[in-house]
Amino acid sequence: MIPNMSIEVLFGWTASFLCTLILVPQIYKAAITKHTDDVSMSMLVISVAGNGFWVAHASLTQNIPLIVGAGLISLMSITLIVFKYKYDTK
Repeated sequence: MIPNMSIEVLFGWTASFLCTLILVPQIYKAAITKHTDDVSMSMLVISVAGNGFWVAHASLTQNIPLIVGAGLISLMSITLIVFKYKYDTK
């Protein structure tokens, strides 16, 4: 363990890292195939909104791992929204 890091903070960073990876395969696939018809726009909008509120909550409670994780997930969801507008054929 990193010196002076509590188990709670270690779990927070681990959770943020793993949850941030959720959208990486979808972003990669969308970028390579240029196909996003099967990606749900509703899911992406809810993801941005929900993670935006997590960032606000984490900022108020000074939870750095959550700020980083939720912020990155929001940015990745926004990236997929841009891909969806660019590549959707429906």
